[in-house]
Amino acid sequence: MRTCSIPMRAVWTLALLVAASPAVATDEALTLLDRGSYRRAAALCEQRLAANPSDAMASAVLSRVRGQQEKLDEAVRLATAGVTADPKNADVQYALAEAYGRKAQDAGVLKAAGLAGKLKKSAEAALALDPNHADALAMLVDFHRKAPGIMGGDKKKGAEFLERLIRVDPVAGWTKKANVAFSDKDTTLGAQCLARALESSPQSGRAMVSLASWLVQPWRDPARAERLAKQALELEPWRMGGWQVLAGLYAFQERWAELDDVLAKSEAVDPTRLTPWYTAGRTLVTSSKDPVRAERCLRHYLSREPEISAPAHANAHWRLGQALEKQGKKDEAMAELAMAVKADPKLDDAKKDLKRLKG
Repeated sequence: MRTCSIPMRAVWTLALLVAASPAVATDEALTLLDRGSYRRAAALCEQRLAANPSDAMASAVLSRVRGQQEKLDEAVRLATAGVTADPKNADVQYALAEAYGRKAQDAGVLKAAGLAGKLKKSAEAALALDPNHADALAMLVDFHRKAPGIMGGDKKKGAEFLERLIRVDPVAGWTKKANVAFSDKDTTLGAQCLARALESSPQSGRAMVSLASWLVQPWRDPARAERLAKQALELEPWRMGGWQVLAGLYAFQERWAELDDVLAKSEAVDPTRLTPWYTAGRTLVTSSKDPVRAERCLRHYLSREPEISAPAHANAHWRLGQALEKQGKKDEAMAELAMAVKADPKLDDAKKDLKRLKG
């Protein structure tokens, strides 16, 4: 699930490297979206819309991908078309709510208030069509927690929606409750909620990866994190969060043979999603383990266009610059840092490193 948080610059909630998506998606494009294969989902939707412009689900899924790409006007347009084509489809109504939420984050206060109202209306429409729609429930949890009363927010209602979500989809509900706790700086409760998510569904790959992602950083219980990630990948090898947990762990522990094996296997599962390579490279840089290996991982990540929502190439160029600096390759490091800043002028850490190296 990629739920929208509330407007006025609130942070989008992602559940510890994995999204608490529905266990089963009934549409191929929606399945690809829930698995994080955004480019494949978009390509499929574009084909479907070319053949049938009234394909409501294709419009809805493509809207959500465009939202990830921050193409906000197009996201709203596509979702609106989807609702027009099939107003009785809860997934389509939810897509419109998500599009309004993303657009509200970039709006001024007055426009954000209007968009917040539209978000709430569309999410409630999705629930009216499907009272068990986990995405819509999670969205309304966020909305009522964060939106001020004048915009319709109600913390009591937010708590009620959270309890409904736990009943409808315990894994999604307990993961959402964990995220709420973490946002409130209550890490003890957050960890307990992640454990409850797994207890509610011991064979849930998403619950395993959520808990493993928490346990692996900052090395709270790496042995258990490794076991959970491996179990999750046996069930759902497409879940990149599991590969990322193992890649980061093996890089930090300098378990080179196992790291190479994980990177190769993750790429075999999906050659278009190289995030485990970035995770390994970043971990090696930040832990000062092996800058040469870090360089190799980051260059491989840069060899292909990143998946939508994956770390941008600007970040990889920054980390590569750091890896090269650690090898004493100052000129090459500066060149990579310059590329990072050019690709993302807001990447302040890369700016600082570049300025430092220039002296």
